[in-house]
Amino acid sequence: MESNKILNIIIPVLNEEKRLENGIRGAMAFLREAKIPHIISIVDNGSSDSTQEIAKSLCEELNTNTLEIISHLEYLRLEERGVGLALRTVITHNAKRSKPCGFIGYMDIDLSTDIKHLQEVYENLSKGVEIIVGSRLLKDSVVIGRSLKREILSRTLNLILKIALKAKFSDAMCGFKFYQSQVALNLKNLCNDDKRWFYCTQMLVIAQYHNIPIKEIAVKWEDESTDSKVRIFSLSCIYLSEIWRLFKLLRLKK
Repeated sequence: MESNKILNIIIPVLNEEKRLENGIRGAMAFLREAKIPHIISIVDNGSSDSTQEIAKSLCEELNTNTLEIISHLEYLRLEERGVGLALRTVITHNAKRSKPCGFIGYMDIDLSTDIKHLQEVYENLSKGVEIIVGSRLLKDSVVIGRSLKREILSRTLNLILKIALKAKFSDAMCGFKFYQSQVALNLKNLCNDDKRWFYCTQMLVIAQYHNIPIKEIAVKWEDESTDSKVRIFSLSCIYLSEIWRLFKLLRLKK
């Protein structure tokens, strides 16, 4: 198997002892059945529960299987929090492999975005699509169980992105984004070192600024979580401040 056909999936986690095992087993089972060669990188942003023990146990168990396709699970421990930090770390980590994976991206451990969309992602990347992202706001998207508060917040922040940064993509906050690995590495080197949620949006904005095409796909998204760690008010403040900072940065570059 050529390494440039392997999909490196980053799954950031923080105190996910309740959802980690089911999420990883579900993802790997689908990828193996679909015959998508993959490396799943569990990136632990400093969990204090049993996330680390569960992750290491899964690595020992699931990596003993001999399959026709490459199917590997790895665990990386970071002592700082932040999805942005997890994403940046694995992009760099992948680039340093003796045979880097050709495709890279991230998704959430709760599998809120239907795992079956990975087939569409892989096919598009294999055809040369540079960036492909899931959207809950396209006409054919199906969203189940999302609160009205979250829906209003998401649409408002995406509208601000369109007005302030001329964003052409519809859903900056959907946790389902994938890249050609070299494209991701180039964007990482162009972005600042923000460690939080906005980093993933920043990559898309910078990509658009550099005329890198972004393909959006409609997704089925279901929120089954009752204990989300996302704090809506604080996240909104972070997004607004980062949008303003990026607006000023891009204006200076013109």
